[in-house]
Formats: sequence, C-alpha cells, structure tokens
Amino acid sequence: MTIAASDPGLPRLVLQTEAGRYRPDIDGLRAVAILSVLAFHAFPGWVPGGYVGVDVFFVISGFLISRIVFAGLADGTFRFRHFYARRIRRIFPSLAVILIAALALGWFVLPPSAYAELGKHVAAGAGFVSNIALWLEAGYFDSSADSKPLLHLWSLGIEEQFYIVFPLVFHFATRWRIARMPLLLGLGALSFALNLFYTARNPSAAFYFPHTRFWELLAGCILADRSLAHARVASGKAAPSSERMRDVASVLGVGAIVVAILVLDPARSFPGWWALIPVVGACLLISVGPDAIANRRILSHPMMVGIGLISFQLYLWHWPLLAFLRIDGHGDASTAMRTLAVAVSFPLAWATYAWIDKPVRSGSRSRTKITLACGVLAAAGIAGFVIFRLEGLPARGAESLAAIARFKFQYAPAYREGTCFLRPEQSSAEFNDCTQTVPGSESVVLWGDSHAAHLYPGLEEASRNHFTLTQYTASACAPILGIDVAGRPHCHEINDDVFARITRAPPREVILSAYWSSYPWPRLSATIDRLLAVGVGRVVVVGPVPRWKVGLPQLLYEAARNDLPQHRVPRRLLDGQLVVEEAFDAELAKAVDRVGVSYISALSILCNDTGCTTLARDDTASVIAWDVFHLTTAGSKYLVSRFPAGTLPAAK
Repeated sequence: MTIAASDPGLPRLVLQTEAGRYRPDIDGLRAVAILSVLAFHAFPGWVPGGYVGVDVFFVISGFLISRIVFAGLADGTFRFRHFYARRIRRIFPSLAVILIAALALGWFVLPPSAYAELGKHVAAGAGFVSNIALWLEAGYFDSSADSKPLLHLWSLGIEEQFYIVFPLVFHFATRWRIARMPLLLGLGALSFALNLFYTARNPSAAFYFPHTRFWELLAGCILADRSLAHARVASGKAAPSSERMRDVASVLGVGAIVVAILVLDPARSFPGWWALIPVVGACLLISVGPDAIANRRILSHPMMVGIGLISFQLYLWHWPLLAFLRIDGHGDASTAMRTLAVAVSFPLAWATYAWIDKPVRSGSRSRTKITLACGVLAAAGIAGFVIFRLEGLPARGAESLAAIARFKFQYAPAYREGTCFLRPEQSSAEFNDCTQTVPGSESVVLWGDSHAAHLYPGLEEASRNHFTLTQYTASACAPILGIDVAGRPHCHEINDDVFARITRAPPREVILSAYWSSYPWPRLSATIDRLLAVGVGRVVVVGPVPRWKVGLPQLLYEAARNDLPQHRVPRRLLDGQLVVEEAFDAELAKAVDRVGVSYISALSILCNDTGCTTLARDDTASVIAWDVFHLTTAGSKYLVSRFPAGTLPAAK
C-alpha cells in the first residue's frame, strides 16, 4: 500500500483558531503524519500502519482549506481566481521541481520501458490525475509499487480533484441558501458508504478513487464549519468545554493515531472501516484546540513545528529517492541506504521550501509567478508525455540496444485472459471456448493460476494433431480444492467447478501448475488423490520457473548496456540476478513424488551451473520471460518442448 502527501506547509496565516491565534499544533500534527509515512516507506516492518499518515493529511487539508472557503463565502469575499491562484502558488513550484528531477534521474537509471512509464506518471502528476492513472494500471500483473518513483502523487490528485468540485458546490449552496452542515454530512456519509462498498468489492478502486476518499477531507470541512459557527456564537472564543475534557480528547486523538500506525498493516483492506481510526484521531486533535495537553506539549514542540512546515516538500522528495534506490538495487536496498535516502530528503525538502516555495508564495509580482509556475509544470508534463509516446527513448544508449529496449509482450491474448484465464472479478461461469479439440485423441486439462496460463502457448503448439487441450486457469488461484485466496472471491468456486467438469469427463491427463510458494501447497496431495479417484489417468505437477529480481527484459537491457563495446544480450544470466528457489523446487518435487505422480522441474530445464536461460533463440524477440517470472510465448514453447519424453500424449 502506498501513501501520498496532503497539502502540508500552508502559510501560518491560515492556521488560526477561533480566537485568531496561529496553531503550531496543526503543523506538529502534519509532522506526525509525514514522519509516519516516511518511516513506513523506509522501514515498513517497524511501523506497519504508517501509511495512515495520508488520512491525517486529508483531514488537516479539509479543515484548513474549507475555513478559507467558508469564511470567504460568509462575508462575500470568496473569489475562485484567488482560491486557485493560492493553490497554484502553493503546489505547482515544488511539484514541478520533483517532476523535473525524476525525469533527469530516470534518464540515467531507467531502461526504456520503465522510463516510458515514468513519463506517463510525470504527465499524470502534472495534470493531477495520478490516482486515475495508477488505478488503470493496477492489476495482477502490475509492476511493483516500489519501482514507481511518482506513485506517491496519487493523493495529491485526489486533493486537487476535491478542490475543483468543493468550492463550486458550496458556492452554489450559499447562493441557493442550502444549509451547509446537512450538505456536508450527507456528502460525507455518501462518500463513506462508497468507500465501504468498493473496499469490499474492488480494493484498488477504493484506494485510488476520489469519491471513496472525499469523506476524509469532508471530516475536516465539518470541523471547520463547526469552528466558524462557534466563533460567531462566542464572539471569537473557542467552544465551551472543560480543560480536562479537552485534555482527555487530545490524548485519545494521539492514541488513535499511534494505534493505527502500530496495529494496522498493508494486508488489511483499506480504507474501509479501518480508516476511521486515524481520521477520528486527527479530528479530535484539531477540534480540541492548541491548548489541550498533547497539542501543547507534543505537537507544538518547535522541532515538530519545523518538520510540519516542510512536510509537503519532505513527502515529495522522500519517495522518489527510495524508489530509485530500490530500482538501482533491483528491488532491494540496505537499511543503511534507506536511512541515508530519508536523511537526504530533509535538506532537499528544506531547500525546496526555502528557495522555491516561500519566494513564490510571498512578495510581489504574483501574476508573473503564477504564470511561470504553470508554464514550468506544463512543460514538465508535456516532456513526460513525449517520453511516454516515444517509448522511453530507447536510443538513449547505443543503437544496438534498441531491439531489447523495445521488447514488449502482450500476455492477455497469449494466455487467453478473460475467457480461459479468468481475471479476479470473474467466476467460472465465464470460462468460454477453452477446449482445442483434436478428434479421436486423448485429452489433457491445464489447471492452475497464471503460472499455468503461461504454459498454454507451449502446450497449444504441442497439442496440434496430437491431443485435445483444455485450459482452466484463473489469476492468483492455485488448483487446490478448498482454498480461499484473499482478494480472489471466486477462487473456491472456480476450483470446485473445474473439478466437477473433470469428474463428468475424466481426461487422460491433468497438468497442475501455480506459483506454489504463495499457497498452502502441502494440501495439494489431497487434490491429486481426488483427481486420481475420479478416473484421471495421469497427473503432472509443474514446478516454479526462474524468478528474476526485476523484470527479465530490464535485466537484459542493463547487461547489454554494460557489455562494452559490443552490447551483447546474454543467453544466460546468474550473478545475483535470480531469487534462488532450488531448495523449494526440491522440496516440492519430493512431496509430489510421495503422492506417486509426475513432477516436472522447470528450473532444471531452464537453468544450469552457468545461469538460467534468457532467450529461446539467438534473437532479442525471444526473451523467455516478460516480467519477473511469467513466460512469454517463446519461453512457454521453449519450456514445454523440453518436457520429459512421455509427459504429453503422443499422436495416434
């Protein structure tokens, strides 16, 4: 799970209580939020719920910005152009710096495919639609979050989408004399209900959609409306409540956020109900005012206030530094290096705040600064879009690297996604035309997850004029009867249905394949026993293929780039590029052998002492795998053609 920054670091003038005082505790609360996010991104095992910092940011942002809007609407001084000019001066300069820095660093570090993706994310970030772009990418085969240097901009997109809609809604609500609090409560309840609905059915959508997150900003808006109402009633004084009660609420607020940081973890469906914990905690801390005990003694500490003032820039800098560090280390980075990346983000954040953010937000020549900020951000976005359209500029290096740099593989048609390789939301009723019939031949059923689906191209070629082939595969759903897989609501039903189909017409052979280490594979033996009991003639279990530390095309590009002067693409790779699975492969082979059925070690076929096969032929179009462990069509045919003799039925 990935967290993005809110709009921390607003001018102190905005941070006022009902009595008109600056609220250092809100800057301190932003410090709590950003420190939890930094700690989660750098050391997720230490603070597993640190991602809730974004929820705290959302509440703060809703409170501060809506106070400006509501106060302006109340006295007739609100102007859309002034509101958006303030947003531009606040957000655009620092964001433009990060986008330009990411493109510059990516030029030297990223292979073309990853640089093209970065270009797309730069364009999306400049247009404040990162959350939509990332949601469209989300899926079973999406690249690792750690390899996306601008992943963290998703929440900035949500905020800006909120601030496009929010002022318009309440401008017209004020004009038409619609009561503000009932409208806030109604919109907040609707957004929260949508959050619960999507979290249960489509977690990626719940995480990235703006309307499933707006309730968190609206919680801050409700606080702002209450504070303004109390200020009018009490002539500038805070709402009457005892000092002891405020202290208790303050401590409870800190406790809620701390519990969320330490107890929640990325395995939980989020936001959902869980997001209430940090949101309620933030609301308590904001509502009690700056004089409550935790606000006064903890949040108002000068160090916390200082960190809060640069929290927006801290957020913008820290994630790209960590992401590029992991990319350079092929998904891994030492604790020392991650600590260094976080440490470096502090002076970079301060420099961006002091030398770019503050000068743009203060002083004269406001129109010129706004025009310049818009122009630079637009230029960065256009540059990113051009890089994306030009496929990451593959000719940045030697021309001989262009072929491997341009390598692409469309897995969906090769695996028959949507018909015989089911997506997470599909049920077994959507298996369609999954049998390739060879009249008068014996039948073979392929059953499993994506690691079965990637065998289909090779088996399909082997089956021609030899045997009838049926494919029943589903993403992240191992062929183990009775298992339930998180995030795959239909897996249990799919496996039951496939087994029922096999029972009705037992085939000559069933081939089982999956990414076994992700499932309770010792239970596989019970499924094999049931297959044999219903009359299946032969069961074959296919073991894991080589797993690369990053996508194989990227590894080959890097290897060829570093092979001077020839820039040769290696036919085999080892040298620390593999996540070694020999021990697991051997353990699984023994377990299958005890059941008395056949086992095929893909590792033994594809790997030897000199490394693992990278190309099926001596050309870059025949790359074996298109990501870390899924075969291309060329790789599938290469592997299946080397299955032991007698594994598949022969032609009659």
